[in-house]
Amino acid sequence: MLDVILLGCGGSMPMPNRHLSSLFINYQGRKILIDCGEGTQVSMKMKNCGFKNIDVICITHLHGDHIIGLIGLLSTIGNSSRSEDLTIIGPIGIVKAMDAIRVLVEYLPYKINIIENPIGKFSIVNDYSIYNDWN
Repeated sequence: MLDVILLGCGGSMPMPNRHLSSLFINYQGRKILIDCGEGTQVSMKMKNCGFKNIDVICITHLHGDHIIGLIGLLSTIGNSSRSEDLTIIGPIGIVKAMDAIRVLVEYLPYKINIIENPIGKFSIVNDYSIYNDWN
């Protein structure tokens, strides 16, 4: 079964009834979050998505309205006793962006695997550039 929940589609400023960019997909028990704008946690809570068991977070591009919500979301996931690895996939620059976020989210009880610019690499699994220095 495939569930697709639009969590937010607003521009760069959150509004009371329109949250910033984020899409939640539940496919055969796998939970995928695409983008994580400010307030994504609120939208997820309203839609009863459950953030503790997210498998993958995909970031489409590095504008603030697509990535700023990661700071709070990663912290909240850490506070929910998660211990399984989390994968973040994004464009060129996602490693630097995550390094900046790491300054604000120093300790997490789970490991983050970062995959940067996976375009053209899906056919050979071992070709990913995976950065595992987050814990």
